[in-house]
Amino acid sequence: MGWAVMSSDSDDWDVPEEGTFQKVDTHAIVAAEEAAKEQERARAKADAEAKKLANAKQAEAAKREEARKARDDEPLILVDITALDPDVHNRHDKNAVNDVDKASTWRRTIEREYQKYSNDVGMIAAGTVRGCARGVYLAALQQLRDEVPGHYWVAVFPPASS
Repeated sequence: MGWAVMSSDSDDWDVPEEGTFQKVDTHAIVAAEEAAKEQERARAKADAEAKKLANAKQAEAAKREEARKARDDEPLILVDITALDPDVHNRHDKNAVNDVDKASTWRRTIEREYQKYSNDVGMIAAGTVRGCARGVYLAALQQLRDEVPGHYWVAVFPPASS
């Protein structure tokens, strides 16, 4: 006998009963894919807006920094008021002055005549008037008050129209 296989009812394909497979809701899948795409577009738009805002802030910061640097380079003069008027001094406190009214009058006079004082060769040579930049004047003023005790040094800015 050969190896012939005989067919039987048990060799039939097993077909599942009706309802065994779930129906696929293709509309729900398409809707979910569209929703995911919409979320991605919204995220990309939000990222673009955030990047635009960050670039604007960075540009504004650069602009402010440039303005600060320009302002720090503006000239001013440091003036020894005590050399101009020995009655105005700060012998007891290097950051104070004994006669506020006189010191204020001197400062206003120098501000009005800024060009005269800032270009006075004799006062510059004597060290009574010293040129400085706005960005470093506080440190320079403090150093002068430390180096020349008793003398009242003031920073005088040029008039706005200069």
